[in-house]
Amino acid sequence: MSKLSIEEIHKQNIGKVSDKWSSYLAVYDELFEKYRIEKLSLLEIGVQNGGSLETWKTFFENASALIGCDIDKLCGNLRYDDSRVHVVVGDVNHSNTFDKIINISDSLDIVIDDGSHQTNDIISSFLIYFPLVKPGGVYVIEDTHTLYWDKWGGGILNEFSAYSFLKNLLMLSISNFGKIKFQ
Repeated sequence: MSKLSIEEIHKQNIGKVSDKWSSYLAVYDELFEKYRIEKLSLLEIGVQNGGSLETWKTFFENASALIGCDIDKLCGNLRYDDSRVHVVVGDVNHSNTFDKIINISDSLDIVIDDGSHQTNDIISSFLIYFPLVKPGGVYVIEDTHTLYWDKWGGGILNEFSAYSFLKNLLMLSISNFGKIKFQ
């Protein structure tokens, strides 16, 4: 069993590489360590050239399914020497793509949204895939700085932005704290 950190694994990747922000990698180590030996299912929205899937297959050695989804048709050419890794090409928020994903795994332990970073896509993906996250699971949205940018549909004062959606969701959770069981 590899005891390398996510950052160490990530930096060793050749061929399929990833441009993850290095500041994410230490956070991911801490966040994902408790899942490292679990037989988990992971969905990564937005896989670019597949490097992060290489990292996840090494880090999560006992994973049952590592699913990457990307709208780029070239991702259909990605091949892995590991039957646990699946690449689904399509818009993650369309029903036919959703069906392909849940045919691989109908519940998820980890979802990483590194897709378009557009407000509408972030909200749609969350509404579609968060219900599939098992209790105690993790839903990560990368590159949240875009939530503040108008050109991505964001903005602090935009009541329809993903930022506002998540803030309202948090406020709802806080107001129902006694009624909601947190894991």
